[in-house]
Amino acid sequence: MNRPEIRLTLPVIELACIRLRPWCVGDAAALAAAWADPEIVDRSSVPPDSSLAAAERWIEGSEERCRRGLSVDLAIARSLDDEVIGEVGLSSIDPRRGAALIGWWVAATDRGQGVASEAVAGFVGWALTEAGFAAVVAEITEDNGASLQVAKNCAFVPLGPGSWVRSS
Repeated sequence: MNRPEIRLTLPVIELACIRLRPWCVGDAAALAAAWADPEIVDRSSVPPDSSLAAAERWIEGSEERCRRGLSVDLAIARSLDDEVIGEVGLSSIDPRRGAALIGWWVAATDRGQGVASEAVAGFVGWALTEAGFAAVVAEITEDNGASLQVAKNCAFVPLGPGSWVRSS
């Protein structure tokens, strides 16, 4: 079975209350703050150097990582003021299988308000249609109730212990 070609870009996705968009160097303070958030540190891969300068370097490398097929990382920004309140991204991209891992985080001040569900639903919709993925997988530990609820809200189904999938 031939898979459609994966088309990686850094899109802007306008949703009801938020916008998913490429990171800008001016967003580095929000990223560095997230890398210092104990909840995000506990549940994500945060780099050892979580300084403002490291956040700027990471953002500057975003287009290259996308071009090389390594990841697609988008900022979650409020539609009203463009303030960054989170991130959603794809990694471990497997073009042969048409699959990737999805990850997300939301700033502490904006958790519990449906931001993650809106962002993940919009991003997965783009990944399965516009980008040509056949499946998006979320790896979520059983003690992460908030992310498990996001997966359920976004029509992911259990794949096995700790893994959820949404497919086209």
